[in-house]
Amino acid sequence: MEMISISDSESDRAMFEFLSRFKKYHGIYVMQRTYEGTCAFLDGYEKGSGCRVLREFHGWLVARGKGRPELYWSLLVLCEIYEDGALPDIRYFIPEEDERAVSVLFVLLDEFAESRCRR
Repeated sequence: MEMISISDSESDRAMFEFLSRFKKYHGIYVMQRTYEGTCAFLDGYEKGSGCRVLREFHGWLVARGKGRPELYWSLLVLCEIYEDGALPDIRYFIPEEDERAVSVLFVLLDEFAESRCRR
């Protein structure tokens, strides 16, 4: 079976195009629109597609200075809402917490995409 080679910039562009659709049709991709489920889906999508957008998103989040660099990107997003030393366990989020975290995630992904377009 022949592998199709896609450049990093092409796969990244495809990921950003997907993220736009994912945000618009979130409920189609993630059955229960929890923060945990949303992050897990994005991790799986990135690994399956071979792009590195979330790795770069992690670096972009670290540069914002709201969390420690050793935190995973999904925890750095939560540092935009909660204090670094008081991050909640996302498995026990109530619906309002999930909704807020997913909303912040999408805002940050949009800001990240805009910053990438300006390069």
